[in-house]
Amino acid sequence: MQAVNDLVLQLALRGRGYNNCCTPIRTGEGNFIKMLAKKRPQLCIDVGANKGVYAEAILRETQATVIAFEPLPKTFRLLEKLKSENPARFFAYNCGVGDREGDLELFFGDEHSEFASFSKSAENIDYVEQSNTKTIRVPVITIDGFFAKEGGLFPFSEIDLLKIDTEGYEYNVLLGARETIRLMRPKFIQLEFNWHQLFSGHALWNMSELLSGYSTYQLLPHGNRLHKVDPKRPESNIYHYSNFVFARNDVAL
Repeated sequence: MQAVNDLVLQLALRGRGYNNCCTPIRTGEGNFIKMLAKKRPQLCIDVGANKGVYAEAILRETQATVIAFEPLPKTFRLLEKLKSENPARFFAYNCGVGDREGDLELFFGDEHSEFASFSKSAENIDYVEQSNTKTIRVPVITIDGFFAKEGGLFPFSEIDLLKIDTEGYEYNVLLGARETIRLMRPKFIQLEFNWHQLFSGHALWNMSELLSGYSTYQLLPHGNRLHKVDPKRPESNIYHYSNFVFARNDVAL
């Protein structure tokens, strides 16, 4: 019966929001953006924007200003096209984001790779090992450093959404954004949680410890509500692909 048990397990994981990749409908991100739009957001940040699919959805569904970061040079050129279409609302920066400023080696496959990562430990993941065979050295900033230097260009008192999709480097991005999170109190912080975190040594619980005053929710593939989870529970720390949202406790859902 083990084969049947394995099949049931995989179906149960999908029903609980895991391994539903890779369109906004299947991941639940499409519904989340529609929910976000009802809050009339003003400022959203997309760390690890890749080709700009997520940023474009925010621009389409809301009137928010979007700040995007993408380290791969050729992928960044696609964001420049999005900038030309939304010159007053979209701002893109060709750099990585982490917990300290400097230069880091980025591991990637093709020029528009969605698996590009600063975490060399990602090579332990079979589908990443086969693709991330190239390296490039890229500049890296912190969210705190960015707002210290460029904050005057964006006269907003708070952040509506901080979205982080950095293939195992999410915890580092949060570390480099602690002061910004304290001062600008994002309403929502969304991050991808995946196999990468197993090898980088971070659980969902570690992420939640950095975010005092926030509750943890998982995005599900269907429905228009967020599924609240307890990050201390083992079943909330499953290292399969999913997206989680940390919602500020005073924000009505």
